[in-house]
Amino acid sequence: MAQYARITGILAPSQAAPGDLVDVQVTVQNLYSDVISIRIGSIPEYDYSLAFPADWANIAPGGINIFYGSFIMPNRTVNLHAYSYWYGADGNWYQDDEMTKVVNLAVLTSQISGFQIADYSKV
Repeated sequence: MAQYARITGILAPSQAAPGDLVDVQVTVQNLYSDVISIRIGSIPEYDYSLAFPADWANIAPGGINIFYGSFIMPNRTVNLHAYSYWYGADGNWYQDDEMTKVVNLAVLTSQISGFQIADYSKV
């Protein structure tokens, strides 16, 4: 349970095809009674890494911030692991909350878009 920086949601598609750019939004709320710095992070896995270009923000008491990130979908289902951190007066970041979301590998089906007989000979 979060002490200061609660993750309230992860928005990502439920499935993606291999090689797709997958956009992710992680929403974090400040539970503290004053403005604090909150950072978001994730655990990189061997075949993908979720990157947040802006990975921290000063958030007002009770305020919410959305952190935007993305990754390239590998050839397997991905378990996104998001973590929130708060910045202490001692100059250290402290892990506070975590949440996961699954992005399934899209099943690609082949489709025939058209059929045409190019030549016909009666025998």
